[in-house]
Amino acid sequence: MSEPQDPLRSLFRQAADTGRSRAVTAPAAAITERGRRERRRRVGAVVAVCLAFGGGAATATAFLPGEPVSAGPADGPVPSGPSEAGPSPGPSASRSSPTPDGTVPASASASASSPPLPPPPPSSTGSPSGSSSSGSTGTPGTGPPDT
Repeated sequence: MSEPQDPLRSLFRQAADTGRSRAVTAPAAAITERGRRERRRRVGAVVAVCLAFGGGAATATAFLPGEPVSAGPADGPVPSGPSEAGPSPGPSASRSSPTPDGTVPASASASASSPPLPPPPPSSTGSPSGSSSSGSTGTPGTGPPDT
């Protein structure tokens, strides 16, 4: 059985043959130049994006404060143990005890959400040992109650 003649199919074949006969490959120099132009466009776009990002970052840092505002010295010592009103901050923070100079070891303060505070300066009107008259900065062994 032969296939019936399809006029549309014969027109497509004729168009394909005409296109094949007229097709010419581009010279290598033209292809190379086209690639160079495309590469220059990409580099230009990357440079523009980097400049925009750098300018935005520089603007953002210009609006940020340069130095943190100091609130001044504290009136009294900062307690390092858990507060009686709320839950304990965590097992690692509640087990740490302050050193004799009133600071908390760095390993214990690493898990805290705020940076460690510097020790208060020795007061000249306090007790002869140089410690504050309001008491110690914390009591060793004040952890969560044993259950």
